[in-house]
Amino acid sequence: MSGKMIKSLIWVPLVLILAFAVIGTSVAQEESDPSVPIKNLQFQSADIKSVLTFLADYGGVNVVIAPDVAGTVTIKLRDVKWRAAMDIIGRTYELAVVDEEDGYIRVLPADAYRKEITEIEKHKKETMELAALETKIVKISNSTSDDVVAAVKSLMTERGVASSDSRSNSIIIQEVPGNMQNLLDYIAELDKPARQIKISARLLELFTTDAEELGINWSASGTYTTESGLAYPQEVNVNALRNSDNAVQYKVTALQHGWTADAVVEAIVQNDKGRIIAHPEITTIDNKEAKIQMGQKIPVKQFDEAGNVVIKFEEVGTILLVTPHLTSADQILMELAPERSTYQFDPNGVIINTSNAKTNVIVNNGQTAVIGGLTTEDEVETEIGVPILKDIPLIGNLFKYTNKRIESRDLIIFVTPTIVDSDLAMGG
Repeated sequence: MSGKMIKSLIWVPLVLILAFAVIGTSVAQEESDPSVPIKNLQFQSADIKSVLTFLADYGGVNVVIAPDVAGTVTIKLRDVKWRAAMDIIGRTYELAVVDEEDGYIRVLPADAYRKEITEIEKHKKETMELAALETKIVKISNSTSDDVVAAVKSLMTERGVASSDSRSNSIIIQEVPGNMQNLLDYIAELDKPARQIKISARLLELFTTDAEELGINWSASGTYTTESGLAYPQEVNVNALRNSDNAVQYKVTALQHGWTADAVVEAIVQNDKGRIIAHPEITTIDNKEAKIQMGQKIPVKQFDEAGNVVIKFEEVGTILLVTPHLTSADQILMELAPERSTYQFDPNGVIINTSNAKTNVIVNNGQTAVIGGLTTEDEVETEIGVPILKDIPLIGNLFKYTNKRIESRDLIIFVTPTIVDSDLAMGG
């Protein structure tokens, strides 16, 4: 054997030893724990399939590498987890590293993967266009079918059709089978029982007979004691102030700890500052308006386009519109729209005097909001005279006189929202 061939045979094992040494020493680790980052990951012009296989072995997973994945890898990473290293190689060398449902990892060129996804979506679309429509009738229990069907239509395919049957409160759905379950799950989520709120209102009328007394400014003080025994001074104010031109200062406040609507109303009544005119309660669901009304409907003559006289009934009295909104912290945002109106006859018809406002207030569950400033003024006539003599025809006027005074009435409304527990709402 020639000396030249002997030298070649010696160099072949040396090259193999060096190649394995590069790979072997490129990973500095004490144990192959997939959850432990690799301290030192270094490859110089290493075969990309060998590197990916090594990372899969380290992670204890199966890997399938497409035949057209080829080339070499040069990387130097420290403290990196095996899966992150595989993703870095994929992004750097235009490879798609895909986790399949069967639990293995598939590696293929990114262009091929994008083409594959496009073909799959195209096939799904063609299948949906050819598939027979499935029909379902869904009964709505906690809402109205008209409200739910509009939301359902936004999630349907182009072939899907949804309609509402108000008589049975149901939704009729025709949809491709692949999308039907998504719609059913969505409807079930929308049809969950809405939380209910009980609105308790106390209407308190404060009155003054002195025309120069401008409004009411009533306050009281007390003490709130916590569960730990700490005591805090508290004060509640109810203001319904007017200035000289009878304009109303509208105010909404919330009663603090230690004061309830019952305590405040009782204190006002006991001090002869007012009287309770109503205590209505109504229950509504979240985000739905509740209406509390006290008063009457009066006939008002109007003319139609043909000039004919028509009678329209106008609501006069006290109206309170409350729309509660529950927050994530179980606080209650109330949209309040109080209105108070009176009427008087006029030679030209009926004059309706109205005082109203609209505001928002946030209270805790069971806390009371106070609305003040809804004021009306009435002219009151009182006949005063000598008994018997004042009733004698003709000369009776000599023994009597009429006293006219302006009586101001300030309406204070206490609104207390309370969240109704689901068990109570269901009668359990």
